[in-house]
Amino acid sequence: MKVEMSFNDPGFLFSNRPTERERDAEKAAREWQRESVRSCYKWATRLVVLTMLFVALPTGLERWHWQVVIGAACMISLLGAVMLWKRALSNGLICLVFAWGILPGWIYAAPTVTKVVREKYQVIAKEWERVL
Repeated sequence: MKVEMSFNDPGFLFSNRPTERERDAEKAAREWQRESVRSCYKWATRLVVLTMLFVALPTGLERWHWQVVIGAACMISLLGAVMLWKRALSNGLICLVFAWGILPGWIYAAPTVTKVVREKYQVIAKEWERVL
């Protein structure tokens, strides 16, 4: 449908184009949103790494693993929800997968992984001693 402009219609006098100030404000809002998503993702990553280290390291606090993982999962989920709310869908979904899938699974996998890493470390250390 073609709309013809008529001088009898006063709509041609009004501009719906945003002003430069409005464009700058929108740009600043997008940048602030991007920066807050980036900050949330950094904090979520730090929480995941610290929780995985806590579970993997032999600290003698094995009975607290589930409580720490559940607390970290709640905090990571909150950060993921903020990211989802700010339309960063992939980052928010990754956070939720880590919070409720990978961290609880890590409690079961960490002993096996640490055992394999120790064995591989010993093999590599022996090879380096032989070479040097």
